Amino acid sequence: MNSNNVIASSPSWLILAFLVIAILIGGALGYATVEIGKPVLLIAGAIALILAVVSIFNSEVGLLMLIVITYVRLSDILIRYHGLPSIAKPFIALLLVGIFLRWFLKRESPKGWIQSAILVGAYGLVVFASLFYAADFQRAQEAFSDYFKDGIITVIIVVLLQTGATFKRVIWALLAAGFFLGTIGVYQYLTRTFDNNYYGFGQAPLQHIVGEENSNRISGPIGDPNFFAQIMLVIVPLGLNRMVYEKKTVLKVLAGWIAIAALLTVIFTYSRGAFLALLLMAFVMFLYRPLKFTEVLVGILLITIVIRFVPNPYLERISTIQDIFSNQYGVRGEVSFRGRASEALAAWLMFADHPILGVGVQNYPIYYQYYSRQLGLDPRLEARSAHSLYLQIAAETGLLGIIVFGTILWLMFRNIRIAWRRLEQAGATDYAGMVFSFAIGVVGYMSASLFIHGAYPRYFWILAGVALAIPHVAENVILLRRDALTKKGGRIGRISGG
Repeated sequence: MNSNNVIASSPSWLILAFLVIAILIGGALGYATVEIGKPVLLIAGAIALILAVVSIFNSEVGLLMLIVITYVRLSDILIRYHGLPSIAKPFIALLLVGIFLRWFLKRESPKGWIQSAILVGAYGLVVFASLFYAADFQRAQEAFSDYFKDGIITVIIVVLLQTGATFKRVIWALLAAGFFLGTIGVYQYLTRTFDNNYYGFGQAPLQHIVGEENSNRISGPIGDPNFFAQIMLVIVPLGLNRMVYEKKTVLKVLAGWIAIAALLTVIFTYSRGAFLALLLMAFVMFLYRPLKFTEVLVGILLITIVIRFVPNPYLERISTIQDIFSNQYGVRGEVSFRGRASEALAAWLMFADHPILGVGVQNYPIYYQYYSRQLGLDPRLEARSAHSLYLQIAAETGLLGIIVFGTILWLMFRNIRIAWRRLEQAGATDYAGMVFSFAIGVVGYMSASLFIHGAYPRYFWILAGVALAIPHVAENVILLRRDALTKKGGRIGRISGG
């Protein structure tokens, strides 16, 4: 499905409506600037509103905005730090209006959205079922409400992401978010400005590192270093891919900085789980696609730059990973290891006691202390989380949740692998490389999920939407390539025949 300027082909009343809305927004914000006296926030709000209206008429702009504002958690930051209302809900509503207008005006129906809607709906039923048996109904209800929004985002991405050109722009939208978050994170750490939260996008709480040492851990807009490291892992391979294969020098340099900033940000979080995920990402990359000479040089350059900024406490913290396998210390050697072991075993016991439906979404913390006391590993008398997405799903949704979620994961990676192979066989190496780098990013995200629970699931559903849309992107790229080759062959035939 071609992207998308509907304005050019829309009736005059639609263009007039767009102009009237823009004038009203400008007038209202001008009045508010005088009355409220916060011009910076209001100017930003004006830009956001104008872009939101544009998104109704240009769905690709809406898709890119959705990915960026979701990845940087703009709506949450505006609510928490600036006392503004949510922009996520009305923006998603505007996107849905734009999609229906597109169907109505241009008679365009996207491909593949039915499969994604079925998958999202199936997991939604699992989450909804928790409302009938969860011990804490309020927690289950909030989880279902959040999932409803996440599911809509996934389907919207599949609906709007149909072409190779749009896919490339989506990759750059993710990189734009990575540039913003990574640059703030690196600057904050190197300048030691931890008392400045950068309007909420640069949180850095003081936490335990190793032994008696405490330090600030970069946490971005999330506020938790492990979750922040998880989302920045996705950016690293995307930046490396665009650094090598973009044709314009300025884009190569920009992508290179994004990859470096994302990797440094992961390091400055001091996340051991993210370090293990990086190793697995590198292993999968070498296993499925041996590096070319140019890529090896880029990798050496990247490591040379990054290693200069690796702090010694990070290396000391990473070295404690071996304590898990040490006979002398084992999981009892460090408080955090004991806590993680207790949380994992408690999740397994919950699953064993409630194997079919689990204890209910977001109800793991309600049951944790009951099982923790039986284990005797964790002295903390507080509600805890499973610290593993997969164990959390097993404990909270049982076999039913595992089957549905596992099916979604399987289809995501299956779609990516098939599309990657097809693009390579068709000679569309640039798109094949982007698909592969996206796959490595998803591997990193899901690997990190082994060590942290699903506290911020919207990121996963963004990645799921892109992954489920990739087969139709590949189909579009291959068809356009075949058409171009056919036309080129026809021209050569006419020339030789003449």
